[in-house]
Amino acid sequence: MPNTDPNITAQIETFTGQIMATVEAAVAERIQAALAGVFGVPQKRGPGRPPKHLATTAPLTFASVRTPTRKKQLCPVPGCTSPAAPVFGMVCKQHKNVAKAKIKKYREARREGTVSQATGARPATPKKMKKATPKVARARKLQGQYLGALKSLKGADRAMVKKTAAEKGVAEAVKLSQSLKK
Repeated sequence: MPNTDPNITAQIETFTGQIMATVEAAVAERIQAALAGVFGVPQKRGPGRPPKHLATTAPLTFASVRTPTRKKQLCPVPGCTSPAAPVFGMVCKQHKNVAKAKIKKYREARREGTVSQATGARPATPKKMKKATPKVARARKLQGQYLGALKSLKGADRAMVKKTAAEKGVAEAVKLSQSLKK
């Protein structure tokens, strides 16, 4: 064996010691992470994105593995309960040859609530909103202004506006709240 320079030998020993220390630290960290995962101890998070591998993450549960379920879209033709497919233009296999204009009418009728999906029959009570009278519309608008004004006020001002609404009416309370904002 040839004579080696003592300087090189010292550098090799230092490098070997550093590698061994790094490997030991990594092994200890992995063992701690595995034990923490087994016992369900939450891990300390460092900066950045969490690791993807499962050894350092929380243990898997049934809830964490489950994928969210999506509601299947049904064929828009009245009375049809088959699922719609994008291959057939979002209708079922039986109705893939129905004209697109008819399909469009079926979808509009379903949105309006004039035809139910499963049976194709008209629902028992159609949901149609009655238009509010002008008096009711004004009252609703005033109530909305009052609630919006209360939201922006704090403490004594808010109490004063509430008291005014109880004694003199909501319209006076809205006027008061607008003067308090300025």
